[in-house]
Amino acid sequence: MGDKKVILVLSGEICTGKSTLTAMLENRFGFKHCKTKEGLYYFAQKHLNGKLPDRSFLQQYGEKLDREGGGKWVLDYFQHQFASDFSSNDLYVVDSVRILGQIQYMREAYSYFVYHIHLEASVQTLEKRFSQRGEDIDLPPDKQLEKYSQYKSDPTEAQVNSLREEADLIIDTDKCNAEDVFIRVASFFRLLPSTHNNLVDVIIGGQFGSEGKGQIAAHISPEYDCLMRVGGPNAGHTVFQKPNNHVFHLLPSGSYRAPNAKILIGPGAVLNLTKMLDEIQSFEIEKGRLIIDANANIITPKDIELEEKVKEKIGSTAQGVGAATASNIIARLMGEDSHKAKHCNALKHFIGDTAAELEKLYSQNKKILLEGTQGSGLSLHHGPYPYVTSRDTSVSGCLSEAGISPRRIRKIIMVTRTYPIRVGGNSGGFGSIEIDMGEIAKRSGKNEANLLAKEITTTTKRPRRIAEFSWALFRKACELNSPTDIALTFTDYISVVNEQARRYENLTEETRRFIEEIERCSGVKVSLIGTKFDFRAVIDRRNWI
Repeated sequence: MGDKKVILVLSGEICTGKSTLTAMLENRFGFKHCKTKEGLYYFAQKHLNGKLPDRSFLQQYGEKLDREGGGKWVLDYFQHQFASDFSSNDLYVVDSVRILGQIQYMREAYSYFVYHIHLEASVQTLEKRFSQRGEDIDLPPDKQLEKYSQYKSDPTEAQVNSLREEADLIIDTDKCNAEDVFIRVASFFRLLPSTHNNLVDVIIGGQFGSEGKGQIAAHISPEYDCLMRVGGPNAGHTVFQKPNNHVFHLLPSGSYRAPNAKILIGPGAVLNLTKMLDEIQSFEIEKGRLIIDANANIITPKDIELEEKVKEKIGSTAQGVGAATASNIIARLMGEDSHKAKHCNALKHFIGDTAAELEKLYSQNKKILLEGTQGSGLSLHHGPYPYVTSRDTSVSGCLSEAGISPRRIRKIIMVTRTYPIRVGGNSGGFGSIEIDMGEIAKRSGKNEANLLAKEITTTTKRPRRIAEFSWALFRKACELNSPTDIALTFTDYISVVNEQARRYENLTEETRRFIEEIERCSGVKVSLIGTKFDFRAVIDRRNWI
């Protein structure tokens, strides 16, 4: 609504959903709430010189105020409540009005800032809701209905539905639930965020994982209001830190570097409960900062046991992610959902609805960084099956797991190494010529023993295999992900001299030629360049933040 003030005046019979709608508007958009019931109590207490009025007196006194002042007391109470902090860009809701005069006084005072919405429902529905509400829990159902009839016999309440003729919007709550009513009202006021605003940047791997996504994510994460992670604990992202490096299996890699950013774990994530709790504790993630979607999956000991038996066949990390993903598909056939995060008592303080949180972030124009895991070459659908992982690791797969529309995307940063790696053992080919660390040491001038010590998988601590850069793999990853930017890492594997580079011109000529060819093949700029694993290890050539 920009800087425009909105004063929403609600009307409707008892149990049409006014209080529920008001609470939702308060919670989601910060509407300030004027309760006319409290206003009537306020004026009645003043009339009685501080004595507490009973229900019978309140009803009679309300009718007296309406009769003598034409309903102006609602405006008077609204102004009493908000006189000191009335703002030109605030949102207000008056719950609720019962006669036309109350609306007219509000309109006369605030003209086009006032909007009137009327809620209605059938008699049968209203009776049912009143009984379910259990206003007096000691009364049996038939007495509840009798009490409802007494309320309806009040002359003022009996004519409330006539206010529909004056309303700017009428909603029949027989035909929609509370969330539908909220969406319709939010749409009426144009409070819902545009579905086209580009607020999400995505980091994706362009090879077989271990491209250095964690370091790139940590480097840019302080620029974002929210960090989101998908995937599972079969991928570990390492971030340089003294005295000990930070390893993130489930939390976003920027969780430490961006301490004020909201953290979301999407509904497509697969979680190891022990690792999740360890990371929450290690990085001191407080309740309210982290939201784990209720629909995320929890790995069971049975899932891990199954993968342990077959891990050598395809070089699996045996973390149970694939088995848990398969179990999630099978469980639905049985109507079973005990493996979902919403049933995990140990995580109860962090469980929520990430879709609702994303909607809130969009409405506030907050910037979001989505961090994918593994690499496009390991995609279940697009990699060299069966030597792949259990999910689609392309940008499309990550967006699906996170619940983010492609129209929300601003930047896609594809991270690629100068020399791709795969886990040791029977983990599949590269699509390029496999070499060894001795050859990398010879070309770069780095120490072979240090290289061998460094190239150990984060999750399983197994040695990695390495190969020549595959231009075919790189081009396919570009086709799958349509990157807007390339992050090129491990340029020190081209030459140890690059470790000291602080600017693009400090890189060796061979490295700059390689970068130029990367840019020709991809059609986009290499805007982030990793020179080593350390502080100040990223040359940042971006023209955006």
